[in-house]
Amino acid sequence: MVAVRNADATRTKLLVVAAQEMREKGFRAASLSEIIGKAGISKGALYHHFLNKQELGYAVFEEVYQQEYFDCWAGALSNENPLDGICELLDMMSTNMSEEDMVVGCPVNSISQEMSSEDEGFRIRTRDMYGVLKHKIASVLALHKERGGICGHVDIDASAMLIVTGFQGMASMLKAFRDKTVMLEITQGLKAYINSLRK
Repeated sequence: MVAVRNADATRTKLLVVAAQEMREKGFRAASLSEIIGKAGISKGALYHHFLNKQELGYAVFEEVYQQEYFDCWAGALSNENPLDGICELLDMMSTNMSEEDMVVGCPVNSISQEMSSEDEGFRIRTRDMYGVLKHKIASVLALHKERGGICGHVDIDASAMLIVTGFQGMASMLKAFRDKTVMLEITQGLKAYINSLRK
């Protein structure tokens, strides 16, 4: 039982360290030797849990970045009024965005841009994650529309896709500009669109 717990702890440590390395440097530039050193484990321990760097990267994406991504959206999508929830998420992001956040960027967005054209596994994982978020947003918007909170002419699926695209586009713009005024401009634009859906 102790051995199983230690193995689980080692794997978790690897994921945490690898996630930070990939967040800061990207997938390709992240070094397995650096990850091993910072995690304080042996090379054998790494390969006990992950066949190669690619498998480690997939695990980081699915178990760390994707979980963070959905956790970020959880409050907004559980709000009784999802339009309010999404606007509040935008306000929170613009208020809490640090200089480091702008330099490093959104990890799922960064990995998608770096690897989707080179690695089918990363492309599919990114596509599926965005698809799940789009479905979650569409579901709460559809329910809100049924309750009379959204204009009848609104195409729910198209609106959900545009919201996902807007958030991810914002991440790309911030990484390029590294300027909080750009964040505020995008936030105001996205909020104006979201508010236009209200009945």
